[in-house]
Amino acid sequence: MKRNLLILFAAVLLLASCEKTVDVEDEAAHELVLNGVPTPDRRAFVYFAQTRFFLDSSNNQQVVPDNMVLTVNGVPMTPDSVSRCRYFFPYTLQEDDTLTIDISARGHDVHARTYVPRYPDVNNVTATYFASPSFNFHVVNLRLDDRAGVDEYYNVMVTARDSGLRYNEWGDSLELVDTVHATYFLVPNNPEVTSNDVCPFIPLGGYLYSRIMFLDRNIDGQQYPLQLYIMQTIDTNERPPFKHEYMIDVESVTPARWNYILSAASQSSMFSFFAEQGQTYGNVEGALGVFAGSASRHYIFNPDTIGMTPVPVSRRE
Repeated sequence: MKRNLLILFAAVLLLASCEKTVDVEDEAAHELVLNGVPTPDRRAFVYFAQTRFFLDSSNNQQVVPDNMVLTVNGVPMTPDSVSRCRYFFPYTLQEDDTLTIDISARGHDVHARTYVPRYPDVNNVTATYFASPSFNFHVVNLRLDDRAGVDEYYNVMVTARDSGLRYNEWGDSLELVDTVHATYFLVPNNPEVTSNDVCPFIPLGGYLYSRIMFLDRNIDGQQYPLQLYIMQTIDTNERPPFKHEYMIDVESVTPARWNYILSAASQSSMFSFFAEQGQTYGNVEGALGVFAGSASRHYIFNPDTIGMTPVPVSRRE
């Protein structure tokens, strides 16, 4: 016993002797940041701010621009409202709109351009259900009708949301659950996808989303069936009414957004802890950030209450 106490005391002294005070200074300049994802049938807006030092508790990222002009299809306009670094413009975006944004702030000129892609043509969305002792499998089928002669960049994403009451790990009390978590899906019936870029797991917004990304170079102008296998673990601690929702997004993106997602995936890979970190892709001149269009079809289904028919929704909140 005495020997163990001596070892513990020596360890405490050793750790205490390793303590060192390091002065960390905010030497990095506050860089300008411009982000925007123009989407059809939504009001045009951009996020414009500045970077913040990670030890700065003020959370002050606001930058007041000297001038900001959004040009849509050759028509210039200025923002008519501002909310938390988001600048809104008096225009509802449409498919195939072309946009440029020009900003002057703190002696810098910021410029970016993009376009609004068309909605992906998604049809015949159905789902089936298979049960096993440990897992439930939800198989979602859909058909993607690709446009001929147009380069398309697709991003298909599946998320799951659980909400309700569940016993804790000790089983002695109920806790309220409201979580979004990763699911798994495969595309076993489409060998064309395997030769393209695939990102199965990408951290985004604090959660792991399951996604697959592919180009239309092998399916140009064709009807393309997709089959998504969603796996749900059976949890005996759940207490009814417990809600399971599955959300499917089929997104058509611009090349700039495609490059941004791929670069973000490489930076956040679970296998890249010891790899040298590079810079996330951006297409904004004079600032950090990405200005890139997107158009999505969203589907949601809850097999516990509404059966296995995915219901289209306008957009995921």
